[in-house]
Amino acid sequence: MNTSLLFTDHCATVNLQLANAIRDSGTECDGVLIHSGSSHMHYADDHAGAFRAWGHFLRYVPVDRPDQFVLLVAGKKPCFFPLIPPDFWHDQHLDMPSWWADCFEICPLSDLSELPALINNRGRLAFLGEGVELAPALGISESLVNPCALLNWLDFERAYKTPYEVHRLADANVHALAGHQAAQDAFLDGGSEFDIHMAYLLACRVLDHELPYSSIVAVNAHAATLHYQHKQRNNITASTSAMSATNQVLLIDAGCRAYGYCSDITRTWVAPGVHPVFLKLLAGMEALQSRIINEISPGNSYLSLHQTTHQLLAELLIDSGLCRGTPEQLVDKGVTYAFFPHGLGHLLGLQVHDVGGRQTDRQGTLTPPPAAHPALRTTRVIETGMVFTIEPGLYFIPALLEPLQASAHSQLVSWPIVDALLPLGGIRIEDNIWVGPKGPHNLTRQGL
Repeated sequence: MNTSLLFTDHCATVNLQLANAIRDSGTECDGVLIHSGSSHMHYADDHAGAFRAWGHFLRYVPVDRPDQFVLLVAGKKPCFFPLIPPDFWHDQHLDMPSWWADCFEICPLSDLSELPALINNRGRLAFLGEGVELAPALGISESLVNPCALLNWLDFERAYKTPYEVHRLADANVHALAGHQAAQDAFLDGGSEFDIHMAYLLACRVLDHELPYSSIVAVNAHAATLHYQHKQRNNITASTSAMSATNQVLLIDAGCRAYGYCSDITRTWVAPGVHPVFLKLLAGMEALQSRIINEISPGNSYLSLHQTTHQLLAELLIDSGLCRGTPEQLVDKGVTYAFFPHGLGHLLGLQVHDVGGRQTDRQGTLTPPPAAHPALRTTRVIETGMVFTIEPGLYFIPALLEPLQASAHSQLVSWPIVDALLPLGGIRIEDNIWVGPKGPHNLTRQGL
C-alpha cells in the first residue's frame, strides 16, 4: 500500500472537512492555525512530563512535538511551521520524510517570535489548540480562539476515518499483538506484573512514554481493578495476601501507536488448572464478544449494542451457574451491572478514548448515557468509517458485589461460586473494529 498516496488523499479529505466545518459552523475566518500543544514542567521542578500532541494537530501533521503549528487556508497548500530551536541541551532534529512533508509548505522557526511575521497577510485566522496566550501577538481575535462551534464540528468528524487512518490503526494493532504474545509467554513462565510489562515493551520495541496509555497488567485479583495502575515486582507481597502464590489469570490491556494512531487491546490469559467455572466464563465471553461484533451495522446505535451485551451476559451468568433467575431479572435488578460496570467500548483514533463519542450531531448536541450505565463513552449511531472498541467484561469486584449481597436481590447470585472466583479478578476481551464498506472488520484479529 502506497503510504504517500494514502496520506495525500487523507490531506485532501481532512482539508475539505475543515473548509466545510468553517462554512457550516458559521465561523467567520479564512483559515485556521493549529497548535500541537505545550510542554509542562512538573510542579516546583525543572523537568517536564512526557508530551503528547493534540489530536486535531496530529490529524494534519504526524509530528508529536510541542509548539509546532500548521496553517490551513482554503485553496492554498497547507503550511507547517516546525519549531526547531538552536539547542545544545537536547537533540532538536526533526525527521520530515517526503511521504507526508511533500503535502506542506514548510517554514521552519528557530523561535516562536518569528511566527507572527510569517502568518501576516494570510487572512482572518482562527486559533485552535492549547497555547491561547499566543493568539493576541498573532493578531487573532478572542472570538476566534478555539471557537466552540468549529471544534464541535471537527470533534464529530474525527469519528470517520480515512483509508490512511485505518491503515495506521491497523499498524498499531499489529505492533501491539506482538507485545501481547510476549506478555502471555511471560505470564505462563511465572513472571511478575513487572516482568510481563517489560516483555511487552521489548516485543513492541517501545518505551513507556511512547504507549498510547499506561498498560494495565493485572495478575489474579488485580484484574478486578478496572484501571489497575501498578506493575508489581514480585508475585507475593503483603498487599496481595488474598492472591494465590502462583499466576492463575492475567488481564492485560495494552496498545501501541503508529504515527499518533492508537490501538487498544485487552486479553485475558489463564494458567493450567484454573477454576473450571472461570474457564467456562472465559470461553463464554469470547463467544459473546464475537456475537456482538457480528451485530454491528450502520444505522444501529452503539447504545443498543451495549444493552444487548448485558442481556447476553445475563444468559452467560445463568448458564455458568454463577447466577439464577431470568436474564431480564438480572439486567433489571442491576445484577449484570455489578459484574460489568463499564461501557462496551469507545471511539478509537488519535486518542484512545477518541472525541465525539456522545455527540449526536456536528453542532455539539450530546446524548448522555442512560442512568443505569453512566460509564458508557459512546452513544452515537454507528456509521461506515467509524473505528471503535468492543470490550465486554466480567469482574469480581468486592465494592460492587458486597452491596448486591446485602440487597433484596442477593438470592439471584450463587455466592459460594463468587467466593471461589474472587481471587481470579475478572475477564475482559477487547478488539478494535472498523465499520468498513463491507461491514464490521476486526483490525485486531484480521488486520487489513
